Amino acid sequence: MTYLTKEDWENNYVQKICDDKSFAEFLQEKKKIQSVFIFLIKKIFKNKNNIYPVKLIKRLLFSSLILFHKYILSNEISFFNLTFTERLTIYSTCIFLSFKVINKLIPLEKISSEFQPLFNEKTKIKYEIEDINELIKNKEIEILISINFQINIDWPNDYFYLIENYLTQIEIKSETIKNVINFVYTKLNEIILFPLYLYFTPFELLIGILIYVKEEFKLGYININDFIKINNLDIDKNNIRECALLINKIINKTKCLNENNNINISKTAKENKEKEKINFNALSTIQTNN
Repeated sequence: MTYLTKEDWENNYVQKICDDKSFAEFLQEKKKIQSVFIFLIKKIFKNKNNIYPVKLIKRLLFSSLILFHKYILSNEISFFNLTFTERLTIYSTCIFLSFKVINKLIPLEKISSEFQPLFNEKTKIKYEIEDINELIKNKEIEILISINFQINIDWPNDYFYLIENYLTQIEIKSETIKNVINFVYTKLNEIILFPLYLYFTPFELLIGILIYVKEEFKLGYININDFIKINNLDIDKNNIRECALLINKIINKTKCLNENNNINISKTAKENKEKEKINFNALSTIQTNN
């Protein structure tokens, strides 16, 4: 997978995450995009009992969001200024591609037939399934070209075995290991709205979340340097620090918004100033590459 340059990352995302007002608007926008993806993906798996393959849907959602953000950013598209048909075509194509990403092929006609009522509902044009097929095929080529055909996507969840490997070696009980992985998984879902995966590797994200979990739940037996050493990870520790800082900001700012249900969080941010300062003991013990 190709990652963003530091300049693109800072200009497009870091500033929005760090600024209170921009963060609130950014969060609302990302929630809107995610909710549409979830609705569309569930529509593909609709059934009488409303029973859905949760893990598969989450995997498709994650892959769709990555493809979506890479495409939008690479083309500098103002997404919500597009027409309804253009937006729905992008959503549909990212979902179609996400099935390929996770090696779960699905007939294009299946997606087109499920989404056909949506295409026709908001437009005066009557789209046949063949028309939607063509829209998605053309958009697929456009997206693939714009992201340089980079559709190999790693998910931090794929590397949870590293946490298990580390905790096993320091002789932590299996039940505790499960709890730690559940903590990490929960926090990973909390930050999925934010495209950190466009800049940080799965390993950096995993360690960044592990640092947050270590401090949040007071898990003194976790040593981040030992975790890196035992798993023989060759990674940039400066990136880990930056990743952990942003994860902490995202989670705390999201908490403020959820608790106050108010887009303007400047007052709340001041009251939570200490939370905004990242004073992780784990971070201070990581030697950086200066």
